[in-house]
Amino acid sequence: MNSTYFFSAFGTFGNPNGFRQSFFLGGNKAIAKEIRTFDLKTDAIKLFPQTSIYSIRKDYAGGSNLISYSVYTFAKEQNSDRGGTFIGSGLLFAGKVASESLVINTLNEFQDHLEKNNLSDSIITVNHSDQFSIHKPKDFDKIGFNVREIDDLSFTQGSNTYLVVYCETNPAQLQSFFSQAIELLNVYDTIYFTQSHEIGEFVRQKGIFRIVDANGFKKELENLHEERIREIKNAIADLEKEKESLKDERTKLLEDLNRQIAQNERRHQENGAKIKESKSGIEVIRKEYDQYSGKIDEVIKSLTSDGKVETAKKRHQENKRSFAHIINQNKNIESLSTISSSIRPQGSSMETRPYGKDVAEFYSSSRNNGKKEFRPDGFKIATVILALLLVGVLVLCCMWMPKEYSAVFTIP
Repeated sequence: MNSTYFFSAFGTFGNPNGFRQSFFLGGNKAIAKEIRTFDLKTDAIKLFPQTSIYSIRKDYAGGSNLISYSVYTFAKEQNSDRGGTFIGSGLLFAGKVASESLVINTLNEFQDHLEKNNLSDSIITVNHSDQFSIHKPKDFDKIGFNVREIDDLSFTQGSNTYLVVYCETNPAQLQSFFSQAIELLNVYDTIYFTQSHEIGEFVRQKGIFRIVDANGFKKELENLHEERIREIKNAIADLEKEKESLKDERTKLLEDLNRQIAQNERRHQENGAKIKESKSGIEVIRKEYDQYSGKIDEVIKSLTSDGKVETAKKRHQENKRSFAHIINQNKNIESLSTISSSIRPQGSSMETRPYGKDVAEFYSSSRNNGKKEFRPDGFKIATVILALLLVGVLVLCCMWMPKEYSAVFTIP
């Protein structure tokens, strides 16, 4: 089954299921689990008998960037007369989209069969979307040969805003609206299109979703283009500013590294091989700064020519990560135990270190002092033992001495 593009069929089924949607002719469990429902916010937009709504929206689900084209038509629930109920179809694309004409024809054909096979007198005849009888459109397989990449569109940042366009929705007009609407998905999460005056008036009265006519839609695009021009100018200014700051940063870093290398050379001439290796790192840094500066020029040139801000941002971030990785790999000078791996501040000397010793000396000294402190003294031990023996002998003598002799030691 194809997971690049697939259909969703959905509807409102009343108690106990309510709104339900299922996926057909492709898809995968990860997307089905995470994707937003195609339900309508009926306090903001509502279907009426003999009306329909088309929509385009963006999503991020199951690790995929999704563009969905949908159509809703009014349909009644079984044993219910509540308003705003519907049956609908959605054609979802993961990562790429097809031509708008092919999308509209395929979507309309799928929806027509969905209505014919699952409605009776405008009433939904099944109780769940899993029970829908669906039909594969004749041009469904052609879609895979007519897909294209989606450029300069952010999928992970949702605005939670919606636009309703009151306009003609015949295939020719809708094709034009769909092709331009993808740009506006950087501003709106979902854009609805309807030619029903009743639906448009309902949306206007509720005031929850923004609604415009065909001219207002064009104005939305103009505003987007003006904002994009401002973003391009700001992005170029930021890149040029960063390029300028590279000069000072490069000079300072190279001066610090050269100073450190000079100290190492003065202290240990015998480490020439290490110093030579350090100098090669300096050359890598020098070249990397030049290359990164050139890459910024390339991004500016690309941004100026095609105006794709998100694409430029992604490219610049990739260059920046590579640049930072190479600099970090080469800016630390490998040092011997007697050479400082970083520049010592002016005036630093042996007196600034604890006890005037380095770590190795201090450890050695502490270990030797510990040996002296705990070394046993044989003479002292022998003296203590003899004293204890003498006391013991005197005690025994007093206990076993004859009475006539013990009286001599008795105090009167």
